[in-house]
Amino acid sequence: MKRASLRSFGLASLFVLGAAMAACGTDTTGLFASGGQATGASGGAGQGGAGNGGAGQGGIGNGGSGQGGAGNGGSGQGGAGNGGSGQGGAGNGSSSSSSSMQSSSSGPPPPPVMVACGDMACPVSGQSACCWDEYDYNDPPQGECVSGPDDNDNCSTDFGGNGQPGFESRIECQLPEHCPAGTVCCGDLTQTNQGNWYPLLRCAATCTYPDQRVVCDPQAPDTDCPVVQVGGNQVQTTCQPSTILPDGYNICRP
Repeated sequence: MKRASLRSFGLASLFVLGAAMAACGTDTTGLFASGGQATGASGGAGQGGAGNGGAGQGGIGNGGSGQGGAGNGGSGQGGAGNGGSGQGGAGNGSSSSSSSMQSSSSGPPPPPVMVACGDMACPVSGQSACCWDEYDYNDPPQGECVSGPDDNDNCSTDFGGNGQPGFESRIECQLPEHCPAGTVCCGDLTQTNQGNWYPLLRCAATCTYPDQRVVCDPQAPDTDCPVVQVGGNQVQTTCQPSTILPDGYNICRP
């Protein structure tokens, strides 16, 4: 019985001594090799908890950092103390997922600029215009919408008469607001013994009297109409209805 007790005592001492050596001898490499560090899968940063197993210190697992997925921190294996083992807690990386979508929305396009053209209204954006036949020298209708450059739009703006087509007016604006800032709606006036007409009304940077006339808005005549030179005198022009354009057109005249 005495020998058995001594043997039991010796085995127990060796077991305790072995456990103590295991607790003191764990290094960094051993800690990570047994699962202390794990890389998170595109996750936020997570930190594993520390577990104490007897006298052993649990490892700390750090989750990888990333965007979009959730990363799991590694679990640390505690050293053996008094025969027990401590399991380090697993850290869960935070999951963050964000996406931004930028959408640009614009309102509906502005309505096209329309000008009066007798019994109809015509758009004047791009190369569109109204073709007005004041003297009915050409085939009907008297007013029609045309499209194309002014030299290829089927609007006869040249001198006519004597059964020849002509005297038509190509109209690209009706009011000052139809023109960009810094320009005016200007009519090129041609005067002949057979009649006067405006071959072209368009937006222009300058409009020089008497060969050109400013097309005005009767609601704001003082703003639209310039002072002109007439017979050596400075004369303020006023906004008056035109006699050779469709109804609704006003011209600055002395």
